[in-house]
Amino acid sequence: MRRHHTSTTAEVVSFSAGALVGAGLALLYAPKTGQEMREKVSDVTGDAIAKMKGMTAEAQEKFSQKMQRGREFAEEKAAEFSESKEELYH
Repeated sequence: MRRHHTSTTAEVVSFSAGALVGAGLALLYAPKTGQEMREKVSDVTGDAIAKMKGMTAEAQEKFSQKMQRGREFAEEKAAEFSESKEELYH
């Protein structure tokens, strides 16, 4: 069975887009004055931006950790290969 891995970035974008669409629909159907509506839009937008920044930072951290583990693995295998090669030729 084949497993699909969704990237963290795609998850963040999908979640954020859904949140923004949901917030926009809620604002359109809520009976508010113009000033209240502007304040609400400003609050929702600010919250969405803050969440996206947090998710982006988290995704970058996870990516960085995975890259570091990949580098360490590659360095370990390169060292093992060098040792094996030296043993064969000496």
